[in-house]
Amino acid sequence: MGGALRAALMGGFATTLVVGGLVALPSQPASAVTTGRPIAVAATDNGASYVGYATGGRLLKLDRNGAVAGSVPLDRDDDPVTALDVGSDGTIWVDYGASVSHLRPDGTLLDHFDLQGGTCPVNAAHDPTRFGGIEVTKDRVYVAGRCVATVGVYDHDGDLETSIDLPGTALPRDVALAPAAKGLPARMYVSVPDAGKVYAYDTARLRSGSTPDRTLVIKRFPGFRDPEPGALTADEKGQLGVVDIENNALHFYNGPENYWYYRTLGHGPDPASDRGFVDRVTAVDNADGSFKQGLWVADSGNGRIQHWDHIGTTDWMADALPPGDPDGPVNVALPAVTGKPYAGKELTCDLGTWSEEAAAYDVAWMRDGLPIPGATAASYTVATRDVAAELTCQVTASSASGARSAPSTSEVFPIAGPSSPPFVLERPRIRGDVGSGGVVRCTNGTWTGPEPTRYVRGWLRDGQLLPGTNAPEYLVTDNDVYHELTCRVAAVNRNGTGKVAISDPVDVEGQAGGHVGQPRNTKKPRIIGTAKLGKVLFCDPGSWDNAPVFTYVWRRDGNPLGGSEKDQYQVLGDDLGHRLTCLVTGTNPSGSAAASSGSVRPRR
Repeated sequence: MGGALRAALMGGFATTLVVGGLVALPSQPASAVTTGRPIAVAATDNGASYVGYATGGRLLKLDRNGAVAGSVPLDRDDDPVTALDVGSDGTIWVDYGASVSHLRPDGTLLDHFDLQGGTCPVNAAHDPTRFGGIEVTKDRVYVAGRCVATVGVYDHDGDLETSIDLPGTALPRDVALAPAAKGLPARMYVSVPDAGKVYAYDTARLRSGSTPDRTLVIKRFPGFRDPEPGALTADEKGQLGVVDIENNALHFYNGPENYWYYRTLGHGPDPASDRGFVDRVTAVDNADGSFKQGLWVADSGNGRIQHWDHIGTTDWMADALPPGDPDGPVNVALPAVTGKPYAGKELTCDLGTWSEEAAAYDVAWMRDGLPIPGATAASYTVATRDVAAELTCQVTASSASGARSAPSTSEVFPIAGPSSPPFVLERPRIRGDVGSGGVVRCTNGTWTGPEPTRYVRGWLRDGQLLPGTNAPEYLVTDNDVYHELTCRVAAVNRNGTGKVAISDPVDVEGQAGGHVGQPRNTKKPRIIGTAKLGKVLFCDPGSWDNAPVFTYVWRRDGNPLGGSEKDQYQVLGDDLGHRLTCLVTGTNPSGSAAASSGSVRPRR
């Protein structure tokens, strides 16, 4: 199985816990989130949480189990919710980028004040999904600027006490506070995505001219892209969690132990929708300054909030659609974009279907999740700058009384360019005998050009990836009866790997299917990648009859290498001057068969 979405096709219900180095693969970055997806989350001490959106308007409230518990009206209808925090008294603090509001849990406004720096436009340079953050203590409000490279420290009445200019001109994404712990002084942490750094300040010595006491450069793991530190979370023991937006991961550092890195959650680097996987995390929070109640994660690319316990297992996932007014229209069928995906062609936004006839509709076209200035009509002409981007249209309906719906966003409409990885046009489908003993096949789907050169696959039962199922065919077993099967495909071309596409589920019925013979290899496995020291190699299992699942063993000069029972292997110094092969064993209920790849000789 080749391609760059390997890490995204591995794993189960728990998030990844890694000690030491990571082995993973490069891929295309996740695209920006749409304004219909959560970009901010804040947890209360009792485990409830509030969710904010770039559309503003209202916050969604979830209970401690992830169920919807209502919504909170905001005082600024159209300003994006850049960041959220909950005070020790249970009140809500909302950072809008240019101002901050202090609200009671029912939405009653307690105070509102402007931030230093004046106005703050919503555009790519000041994207609320990438910049800005807020942290509140009993007597201070710390705000990382969405439009200025500073952290402002305010009192609860909004009076500016001090402003810390950050090194350079890059904008910050988040700010987090940690009390003194085990000899480490109380810290203020600030993440700067474009610099790839997190700055640590001694909070007892914060002044307008303060410089960082420590600069953390986020490590780039093998196969990962350049890190982009985003949301931060810290606890009372001096532990620091740093979201790596670019690699869909959450790294943890032990502050009192000289910021020793000790684990990563989220199955990076590639975006995926499986349980415990993420796609462009924009916010993370804990409750009561501790990791004991776990972490709340705004998994923006997947449009959901996840709750991970303190060891990283996913407790629950909740779809987090933005709430509308309580008596506003309700979307029944999503809007849709139609037309030809080429520059100069006109696209049309079908408004979708609503529970009642609306008095008015507001349309907004999005490019990679951000509004396109002036694009508010039902039609839109594709511009040159849209090439290699993802377009959507967003519709908000209003009733005759003026009550507004939640914004509803179409599925992504990709505009492929000559240097783009594949975009899916038609999702894969499952064909065949969906009964125990039957063989089903996953189609490739249809993808944009340049023509895909290969496909990365996986099969899932009730949303959980089934190990070793990286082939187009799958043998249905008794374990699948009364469950749902889906398949996933990512297309690869010379420009990279596209985002994974998932089929519609099929229900496995109880009747017996056909009988299959023993596995038989029809095309030898092969090793993909550059055989150089430190590089990651992948074992494509080749082609097989009778739908086996696969296991792997890497060998050096014919001798098995302990701990290498995966379809990927990182070349070591001990491999230089020797020959590496991968042995693939295919197994089904009728038996097993093995086949070996050709050899490669690693070099320095």
